[in-house]
Amino acid sequence: MFFSKPKPEPGLFTWSETDHGLGLPIFDVEHKHLFAMMAKVHASFQSKPDRYVATQIMEEIIQAVRAHFDHEERVMRDNAFPGVEAHALEHGILITEAQDLLRNFKAGSISLLALPVFLRNWFIPHINDFDRTYAGHLRRNGFRGK
Repeated sequence: MFFSKPKPEPGLFTWSETDHGLGLPIFDVEHKHLFAMMAKVHASFQSKPDRYVATQIMEEIIQAVRAHFDHEERVMRDNAFPGVEAHALEHGILITEAQDLLRNFKAGSISLLALPVFLRNWFIPHINDFDRTYAGHLRRNGFRGK
């Protein structure tokens, strides 16, 4: 079958405590919820590509991510994390990129597949690189994230 449709990548947004957990329950729960939202948008593309539904889900994801970022930044400031400004800048860049992507998607200039790829390429590395740094600081300073 040379012309068969490619199979979707399984587990594109599958939460793993080992791979993605920070050891701070309050943020692990939020990250797990965001993973579920991203899996939902990815699944919607696989089952029945619908630009309207995809737009709605992406708008919800951006709103949820913004609220999550605000929460992270507030906790980082409250706990004197020295990298809070750089982390907040990274958050701003990610939100701007997500909004630009959504705008391009709405305009029809990019495909449905660009959205889950973008989400995977920034969200997972952000947790693994940026969030682990503040999580270590918070744990060392007694914050347990409950």
